[in-house]
Amino acid sequence: DCSILVVPDAFSPNGDGVNDTYHIQGLEYYPDNTFQVFNRWGSKVYERKPYRNTWGGTNEGQPNMGAELPESTYYFILDPGRDKEVITGYIYLRR
Repeated sequence: DCSILVVPDAFSPNGDGVNDTYHIQGLEYYPDNTFQVFNRWGSKVYERKPYRNTWGGTNEGQPNMGAELPESTYYFILDPGRDKEVITGYIYLRR
């Protein structure tokens, strides 16, 4: 089934051309998705509606908007839309 989502638990936005953006396989079948990322203190650091597999590990929250996020574990909420179940989990960002 090509509409199955494969959500990775890590990526490495370090500029080497491999895993530099957070890529959710199958997301193209869910054009009404919403993707949110939070740091360990619960502050939102990234949000997109719809998400298009373009996040490179930068902070889009206040303060420090646009800064590279430090290597750490982040938590996500992915709502695929289309009345599908919301997916939650963690992402390890490795620099």
